[in-house]
Amino acid sequence: MLQRVAWYCGELWRNQWLGPAELGRLQERRLREIVLHSYSNVPLYKRKFDAQGIKPGDIRSLDDLQKLPFTTKDEVRDGIPDRSIARGLGLEDCIRASTSGTSGPGMPVYYDRRFWDYCIAAWIFRKQWAIGVEPWQKVLIITYEGPKPDHVGIERTAESKGSTRGRVGLGPAVRLLRGRRRTAGITTDADEVLTDMLRFDPKLIRGSPSYLRLLAEAMAERGVGGIAGKVVRTEGELTDHETRRHLESSFNCRVYDEYSSWDCGNGAWECAKREGYHIDADLLLLEVVKGDEQASPGEVGEVVVTNLLNYAMPLIRYRVGDIGILDDRTCSCGRGLPLLESIEGRKADCFTLSDGRVATPRRIMAAIQGTPGVSRYQAVQESVNRVRIDLMMREGDPAVSEEDLVNRCREVLGEDMEVRVRVTDRKSVRAKFRPIVSEL
Repeated sequence: MLQRVAWYCGELWRNQWLGPAELGRLQERRLREIVLHSYSNVPLYKRKFDAQGIKPGDIRSLDDLQKLPFTTKDEVRDGIPDRSIARGLGLEDCIRASTSGTSGPGMPVYYDRRFWDYCIAAWIFRKQWAIGVEPWQKVLIITYEGPKPDHVGIERTAESKGSTRGRVGLGPAVRLLRGRRRTAGITTDADEVLTDMLRFDPKLIRGSPSYLRLLAEAMAERGVGGIAGKVVRTEGELTDHETRRHLESSFNCRVYDEYSSWDCGNGAWECAKREGYHIDADLLLLEVVKGDEQASPGEVGEVVVTNLLNYAMPLIRYRVGDIGILDDRTCSCGRGLPLLESIEGRKADCFTLSDGRVATPRRIMAAIQGTPGVSRYQAVQESVNRVRIDLMMREGDPAVSEEDLVNRCREVLGEDMEVRVRVTDRKSVRAKFRPIVSEL
């Protein structure tokens, strides 16, 4: 077991320092293998590739990736299990997770056990160590859902073993760390989580920014003056600059952000330098596209992911539904993993303006949260020319200038946008929610 742990963690540690040429060769080999597997064993992709006249042998380099058709969540969801899951692999042999469904219907996601082991190694080793948290240090995770625990670490059946699948069984290592990791659900009262957090004394606290704000409020109400020496990592929702600043002030520690999804298992994450998000480029290919074309670094576009190692439910040029910006710089930490400059939010949550422009959630959030006094809110686009902003206030919250708020929003949304502000009860807030919603 310890040899398997050392293998996965060691491989991921080495891969993050690879140069562009060596990393590119690894990606190309894994791309060729997953394309061949998908064409041979997953009916969804055989049908899609045949419709485009594409054979696995046509994909020889990373440049050939653009020959492949895009895949949508609806296609994958509608194909489960018969068309989207690899033949010869029963669902009982997989690790099952689920997308959150925050901005649409949730989708079950299935990982083969080798890929699950890679995910665990990335989560508890590479990403944590990058922000100064060692694997054996205590972690508090505030989450909404995850893979079913009874499947973790079960060995694959003989039929599912193959030369391209590698080593399995990191699950027992996770069980060794179980006493060092504690999980709380987002439906749990923040004051209760705070009590548990103070007793458990974790080095790392992970959670959605919306719930961490609730936790920060509970700390203020109880006079807890931060947790210096700890680390906070936001995940699961968009973290804007103002929210990060607020959390760092409340927790009195550094806040790092991670971008990932259950669909893909991994994504991109900040290291201690916070100069961008390191893409897990040895585990997936991440593109940013405008329409059907590649966006240039610095351009806003749609995130498209190809998972290189999940042989149970491959995702090939999968439209995640997020908007992002690639970065062509390298991080001063020395890692060779390419950078994502920013995640701008969900595509479905962008506001469409009367002149045809699109305002991303990040831009809208910056305008609203830059208004003094704003804490919890939800902005809803009801029509092309009308937006409603619900300020979710508590007794004792500072007053918010509606005129200032409206003016800041119109700087982003246009002078012709009708912006209506109303004050609502904080009781209506869910711990995981969408601060920006488009009803168009």
